[in-house]
Amino acid sequence: MSGGGPGERRRGVTRGYVVGLLVATVIVAVALVVATWGLLGMAIDREPVSTPGVSLPAAEVIVLFALVALAAGLWNQALVLLRGRRRPPWAHIVVLGFGAYFVWCLGGLIAGLSIEDTWLSPFALALGLIWALCSLLFWAVLARRVYTERGVPQWPWERRGDDEGPDWIDHRPEREGGR
Repeated sequence: MSGGGPGERRRGVTRGYVVGLLVATVIVAVALVVATWGLLGMAIDREPVSTPGVSLPAAEVIVLFALVALAAGLWNQALVLLRGRRRPPWAHIVVLGFGAYFVWCLGGLIAGLSIEDTWLSPFALALGLIWALCSLLFWAVLARRVYTERGVPQWPWERRGDDEGPDWIDHRPEREGGR
């Protein structure tokens, strides 16, 4: 683990904040799976489950198991970050991505899906990529909260008297003179 020096500034977060962020990330993962699988299905003219005799609820159960694995992985990732690691835990991200792929493939084989619907499926690959992306997103939001002094991002109409623009734009005076 890599922590900062003795003068490192960290803000504490509550367990509720981490759980809320974890639940929000899982919801984003579900939304991305629905959207990606829908677009992918339209693009390749194929359903995620096309094996005769296997119904779509089998896929839902498999994705549910993958979501549980994602939530457990994100919780572990939060513990690593809160113990002082400032860099993204690339091993966690890769394991969560490959883990989702393997859960889909092995769960699909148990449910009776064909090889084309499991190991060779673009839907399985998309699932793994979405899990890795959501893991990185979770880490970035939690790291911002713990290791920066920046507050929660706000919509422009939520700010009062701040006409400088979004919080991600650099507003230092030395930058504005050179524009």
